Amino acid sequence: MSSMLFVMPTSAVGGGNVKIIHYLSHARSLGLRVGLWVTQDNDPINWSPQSVADIHIRTPETLKEWDTIFFTWAPDWPKISERLTSPLSEQHIIHIIQHIRHINPDFLNGYALHLLQTKAFSRICVSPEVAETITPYVKNTALMKTIPNVIDTRLFHPTFRWITPSRPLKVLYANWKTTFGNRIRDYWQSTHARDTIIFESIDHPLSQQAFAHRMRAADIFIGTPNKTEGFYLAPLEAMASAVAVICPDVIGNRSFCLRNVTCLMPVYDDLDGHVSTLRQFLDDPNLRHTIARNGYQKARSRQWWDERGDFLCFLQRLTPISSTTSHCDENVATTVTSHETMANLRD
Repeated sequence: MSSMLFVMPTSAVGGGNVKIIHYLSHARSLGLRVGLWVTQDNDPINWSPQSVADIHIRTPETLKEWDTIFFTWAPDWPKISERLTSPLSEQHIIHIIQHIRHINPDFLNGYALHLLQTKAFSRICVSPEVAETITPYVKNTALMKTIPNVIDTRLFHPTFRWITPSRPLKVLYANWKTTFGNRIRDYWQSTHARDTIIFESIDHPLSQQAFAHRMRAADIFIGTPNKTEGFYLAPLEAMASAVAVICPDVIGNRSFCLRNVTCLMPVYDDLDGHVSTLRQFLDDPNLRHTIARNGYQKARSRQWWDERGDFLCFLQRLTPISSTTSHCDENVATTVTSHETMANLRD
C-alpha cells in the first residue's frame, strides 16, 4: 500500500467531514501519498492547522493512481465506482460508518443498507454502538474494526477555572442540528433572572479553531443532537475543554457520556428536564466542577495517537506485515514503535 484517496461529500465543517480530515492526517503521517476529492463542490479547502489544500484534487476522470479509497457518504460510492478503471479489491475500499442510521431502510431510500449487505468493503465503525448496530447486516467476509473517535486535544483544551466565576455562567449550545437550545434559552429567560446565565448559540458550523475558542470560553455546554447519533463529537470536545456537559442519550455517545459522571443526561427533547438540569449546575458549583473534571479525564483517556495507532493496525490487516503482528493484538492498546513498520506499510 502506498496511496490513499479520501472522498468527502462537501467541504462543510461538520463532524463527519472532521473525521475524514483526521484520518487523512493519520495516513499522511504514516508516509502514504494522500489525496482529497470533494464530490459535491470544488471549493478550496484549508482547515488549518490540518491544511489539506495542497492535496485537494478536482473531480478526477479516473482513480487508477490510487490503491486504496476511503469514503463515508454512501451516495459517493457510484461516483467512485465509475472511475475505477483498474480492478481494486473491495477490501481496499474503506468505508467509515459514522451513524447507526445506515440500517434504516428509509435512510437514502435504503441505499446505505444496500451497501452494507452487498459490498464486502473494509469498514471502520466510530463507536461500539455503531458496530453493534451494523454487524448483523454486514457480509461476513468484510473486514470491520471499531476505532472510537478521538478529538484533537491540541485544539480542544481547557481554561481551568475550578472556582465559581463572578460573572454569570456562560452556556454554549449549537443550532445546526436542531434548534432545541433556543427553546431552553427562551424557557429559562422567561422563568429565571436573566443575569444568572448568558446563553450563546452557534448557528452555523464553525472552523475547528473557532469552535474550540468558543468552547474554552464556556462554563456549560448543552448538546442538542439528532435523536440518534453514531458518536456526536461536540460533547467530547466540550469535555476536553473542561466544560460541564448536559447531553441526552442518543445511542452513539454512550461510551463517553456517562450519566452523572461525565455529563448530566436529561431525556431527549424534554424541555423541563433540560432546564431542571441546568438549574442543578447553577445551584451546585461542586457538581458542575466534578462533572467537568470527570469529563476532562475521560476525553483525554484516549488520544490522537491511539486513533492513529488503531488505524495503522487496521491497514496492516489489509497489508499483512508479519514483523509487526505483535503491535496489533486486537485485545490490547496499540503502540506504534518502529520506523520499520511505516516502511513495510508503504511496500
